[in-house]
Amino acid sequence: MPVTDMRQPTDAGRSNLSTTRILLGLLAMAALADASCAPQPVLPGRLQLSNPNFGLINVEAVITASEDCGVRGLGYVSTLEFTMPNNATKFIDAPPGANVCWRSDRNPGRPAPGRWSRWNRAFLVPGKLVDATL
Repeated sequence: MPVTDMRQPTDAGRSNLSTTRILLGLLAMAALADASCAPQPVLPGRLQLSNPNFGLINVEAVITASEDCGVRGLGYVSTLEFTMPNNATKFIDAPPGANVCWRSDRNPGRPAPGRWSRWNRAFLVPGKLVDATL
């Protein structure tokens, strides 16, 4: 019959075990702290543009950081041209620091090329949704 060694661990054995547990705990805390300090990606701002009032309407949207929606220089990102039927919704994402300006047909019932309404602007916040209507 095999004999089992029933001796208690020595103080040196207990000390090594405690030191190992402490080091593993410190290592785990350091890993968690490092992960929480990692830079998070900056999300775009998002505009939810809805058309609850008009039939099919032409829309021009400009993504820009410029103060002037009509300027296509410094701060300009892109222009979108699209049509929106009644009760439609369009989502437009803009990079951090940029906003979305939009305008639509001046006379939605009788659109004429180049005849736009005044500019509207949504001031966007990264990672947040802004709701607007035509």
